[in-house]
Amino acid sequence: FFPSLAIGGGETVLRSGAHEYPFRTRFPEGNFPSSFQGVHGRVFYALVVQIHRPWHLAKEFRSELNFVSHIDANHPQLLAPLSASNDKELCCLCCTSGPISMNCRLDRKGYVQGEMIQIIAEFENASSRTLVPRATLVQTQTFYTYSRLSKRCVPKNLVKVEGTPVMPHRSGVWGNQMLQIPANIPLTISNCQILEVDYFLMVSLCIPNGTNLSVIFPLIMCSIPVCRPPA
Repeated sequence: FFPSLAIGGGETVLRSGAHEYPFRTRFPEGNFPSSFQGVHGRVFYALVVQIHRPWHLAKEFRSELNFVSHIDANHPQLLAPLSASNDKELCCLCCTSGPISMNCRLDRKGYVQGEMIQIIAEFENASSRTLVPRATLVQTQTFYTYSRLSKRCVPKNLVKVEGTPVMPHRSGVWGNQMLQIPANIPLTISNCQILEVDYFLMVSLCIPNGTNLSVIFPLIMCSIPVCRPPA
């Protein structure tokens, strides 16, 4: 909540007729979350103008503002490369079918809306099943009670890409698999007491009639893109 601002430092009396009063104000300093419309709640900012009339209720005019919090993808922690691996044994009835494994890498953690994510991965399939590699960008909206004693999490798959199936007893490689981030998704929100908006990339080997093998990379949706050095 922000304090009210009085134009000119006090009340302005409007006589009968049309009036135009240009003014400007500074957004308060602080670490505020970006504007957001969610499943169970929202964050919004508004400019409110009131006209007080003698013996009448105040006339109020409200205009919502789209506020974007500055999240810089050039922060060293967001530029560090990410890597993850996972493996498991597959079984066919009472017999062991063979191990499968995956090793995945991303070049960084911070991205902006509309950007492409480059995924590098190696898949090993020593089983008797055909596996399908898949990458999915997931958004989670988490809503808390005021005391944060309870919460509700709403996941949403935003976009996915599938690769060439990995045949039994073969290996597969994603040397330059690209996944595009949607251009209209909200930014990451981690500075609000009652809601959070998070993103992660899940890379999976999809196993028919079984539980997928997956790795998860947490991502940050930023407002300031990575500064590329001139060529």
